[in-house]
Amino acid sequence: MHVGILGYELDDFESVELTQDGRHLGHETSLFVLDDVSCRSSARTGVEPLIAGEPVSKFDIILSRAQIRPEATQLDYDRYALLCHVEGVTVLDPADTYLEAESKFLGLQRLAAIGLPIAPTRSCSSLAEIQEAIDDWEHVVLKPSFGLGGVDVERIFNLADGRAAAERLLRKYRLLVCQPYFPHPQGDVRVTVVGDQAPLIVNRVPAASNWKANVNMGATATAITADPELVGISKRAAAAMGVTVAGLDFLPTKEGYKIVEFNNTPCWCFADEAERRHLVETVFEVAETIHRSSC
Repeated sequence: MHVGILGYELDDFESVELTQDGRHLGHETSLFVLDDVSCRSSARTGVEPLIAGEPVSKFDIILSRAQIRPEATQLDYDRYALLCHVEGVTVLDPADTYLEAESKFLGLQRLAAIGLPIAPTRSCSSLAEIQEAIDDWEHVVLKPSFGLGGVDVERIFNLADGRAAAERLLRKYRLLVCQPYFPHPQGDVRVTVVGDQAPLIVNRVPAASNWKANVNMGATATAITADPELVGISKRAAAAMGVTVAGLDFLPTKEGYKIVEFNNTPCWCFADEAERRHLVETVFEVAETIHRSSC
């Protein structure tokens, strides 16, 4: 099969590994980014989408880890959507599904609607609303609805000390996701779902110098056998969002584990080689099954 890997960036670890392992599995595999997508007039189809000048119709499957940039959302969505309406080409996941999954607000709303245990969540567009959240929850976490990797995620204990951080985020994003802060010195649980399987489950423990359980910020990740309930919740969440490869982040609370985020571009660079190989092979197996069923 001819498989395209729509990468977050050309040097994104997971995108590169998908490309290399796809070739080892016998696929003709190409890595590209949204900036490589364009279109031209076509006598047969009217408008023909291209990837780096080559027709998208040459591909069988496109696996997406696309970067939808906040400052270029419309342009990125247009380029992405061009890929999704080519006969015979399976895109995982389609642009509309992917864009909706990028939104933390929408993701949590949809998961709560089917009864999954999300962390309490509200929006804040002013210091007054942030203060109300602090009054209700004591300590809060603020972050953008579109974002990943722990970037621009701030813990606010009180506005006397956290005003500058809160004002910076409000200026940059205007509307923020606000959740109570749940202390997690023993880390969180990340369940990676591929189709109806959960090939990688890890406990991520923050570094001593950082409260965030993000590997790119020094957290350590150790493979664990998760509670079957968390695996079941994660599979239900991915199915509800229509996402093929997803990462569910759970934090422990007094009321049990709560989903704090749904991720549609989960990383696995921290896993060992055997774990990564198993995950990537599962991605290709699921993608091939979906493609064959659509033909």
